Amino acid sequence: SSKLHEDVSKVLTRIGIVHANELCVPRLGYHVDIAISPIATASMPGTAAGGGTADQPLDELAARTRKAVRAATAEYAGIVIEVDGPSHNDDERRLCPASKMIRRHLALAGWVVLTVPYWEWNALKGHAQKAAYLAELLSSLPRIAYK
Repeated sequence: SSKLHEDVSKVLTRIGIVHANELCVPRLGYHVDIAISPIATASMPGTAAGGGTADQPLDELAARTRKAVRAATAEYAGIVIEVDGPSHNDDERRLCPASKMIRRHLALAGWVVLTVPYWEWNALKGHAQKAAYLAELLSSLPRIAYK
């Protein structure tokens, strides 16, 4: 697990998205960075974690994101978030063939595969921008299933 991966995981936790790190996907044997399963979403809070009003916009964003994640995991085996460091891409930022193959296999097995590229994540400043980025990524489910 990289610092990049750990940072993404921490932000997911702060917005109340229950997930597993470094999960070995059953029947496929692939290890994925972050997995959100239907079982995990059942334990997510219905309202924002912390429940306070100190950061109302972030609380509302987190609640909308959890709702989108619950809906998506009802239709799919689960959600995988791959946190891609430089080794996943070539010099032109195209995904390497091995990563493409793994993602295709996961998609064929019913998982939605999302990507957080290092260059996008590293451009974000602070918790609010990172939370908004992940909320946008997860709220676009299930329209963006990996193809």
